[in-house]
Amino acid sequence: MIINRSIGSKLIGVFFFLMLILPASFQVPRGILLILILFFIIFNNKLSSFKYDKTLIIIGLINIFFSVAFTLNGIARSTPGAISVTTVYIVWPILYLYFIGLSDKIENIANFSKIIILGGLASAGLIIIFIFNNFFGFPIDISYLVKSQDFGVFWEGGATELNSMNLATVFYTFIFVLTLICIPKDFNNLKLNKNLIRFALVVSLFLLFVSARRAFWVVCALSPFIILLLLKTIGIELRLKRFLFPALFFLIATLAVVSYMTIDNDNLVAEFNSSFEFDNPDAESNYLRKEQFNALTSGWEDNWLIGAGLGASAKGSIRDENATWAYELSYNALLFHTGLVGIIVYGSSVLWIICQSIIICRRNKYYISYLLPQITALICFLLVNASNPYLSKFDYLWTIFLPLATLNAIKIEGKLDK
Repeated sequence: MIINRSIGSKLIGVFFFLMLILPASFQVPRGILLILILFFIIFNNKLSSFKYDKTLIIIGLINIFFSVAFTLNGIARSTPGAISVTTVYIVWPILYLYFIGLSDKIENIANFSKIIILGGLASAGLIIIFIFNNFFGFPIDISYLVKSQDFGVFWEGGATELNSMNLATVFYTFIFVLTLICIPKDFNNLKLNKNLIRFALVVSLFLLFVSARRAFWVVCALSPFIILLLLKTIGIELRLKRFLFPALFFLIATLAVVSYMTIDNDNLVAEFNSSFEFDNPDAESNYLRKEQFNALTSGWEDNWLIGAGLGASAKGSIRDENATWAYELSYNALLFHTGLVGIIVYGSSVLWIICQSIIICRRNKYYISYLLPQITALICFLLVNASNPYLSKFDYLWTIFLPLATLNAIKIEGKLDK
C-alpha cells in the first residue's frame, strides 16, 4: 500500500475508528473526511498502484452488475425506494472495492485488527458514559451525542434493557476477541496485547448481557461452537482443556453480575424464551416480524425469480412510513426485492469469502489470526443481521469487505504455500 505511512493512511484509520464508535451519525463531517481520504489516494497513487486478485474483482463486478439490474427492475416497477437504496447496493460497494485495490500487504490488515479492538473498547466506554449520564448526569452536556446513537437504557425491578447504535460494534468486537483468545498461541501472529484483548472481551460481554438484546444473546451463545467448528475445519488440533478455565470464568462472572445487579432470573429466562415466540401478541417484536415474514413471502411468490425490484414495499407490512421498503427481516426482504437470482448471487459471494478463507488457513496456518477472527465475526454478524438490518448501512458493510481486503492482500502477496 503506497500511502501506508502517508497522511492518507492515517485518515483511513481515523475514518474507520469513527465508523466503529459513531455508526450512522455525524454523516456530514465524516463525509468530508471521506472526501479528503479519496483526495489523498487519487493524488498519491497511480492506477497501476491498485492491485486486485482476478477472481475477487470478477465476483465484485458481478455483484455490482446484478445490483444495477435489480435497481433498474425497481425503477421500472416504480418502487418507492429504488433510488434510495442505490448507495447500499451500488455506490458503497464500489467505494469499498476501490479501497481494497490498495490492500497489497497482509501486514496492513493488522492495523485494522487493532482499530477494531480499540473501537470496540471506545464504543463500550461511550455506552458506559451514556449510562452514567442517564442515571447520575455528566459534567458536560452530551445530549446531542446520546441522541445521535439513539441511546436508551432501562433498569428497574430486576430487568435491564440497553440500546445504542454502536452496540453492534461491541458485539462484533466480542466475537473478534473471543476468536483470538481461542486460537492457539503458536498460530497467533498478530502480536496484540493479551491483557487488552481479555479486557475487551470482559467489557463487551458485560454490555451485551445487560443489553437484553435477544439476537445478541443467542448468537453469542452459539459463537464458541462456531469458533471450534472453524478451528477443526482448518485442521487445528483442539485441546479442550484450554477452554475449560475461560468457560468457568465467564460462568462465575455471569452469576456474579446477576447477583450484584439483582437481576430477576425469571425475567431473564422469560426474555430469552420470548426470542422463540412468534404467535404471542405480547411478544410484540416477534409478532411484528411474523407479520413481515408473511407479507414478504407473499410478495416474493408473485415475483419469485428476479423479485419485485429494489426499493419495493410489501403489501400488508409497513414498518417505517419514511422508508416503506425497509424491513427488519433482512434476508426475507432481500428475497422479496431480488428473488432467487439475488439470493444466489449475493449468498454465493459471501459463501466464497468464507470458503476461500478456510482454504487459505488450511494451506498456510500463518494467516489464521488474520482471517479467522474476521470470518467468525462475519458469520455471527450475518446471523444477527437476519432480524436486524445492520448491513443496510454503510457503517456496517465493512464486516463483509474487510475479509475481502484481507483475501486480496494474501492472494496478491502470493505466499500461500510458504
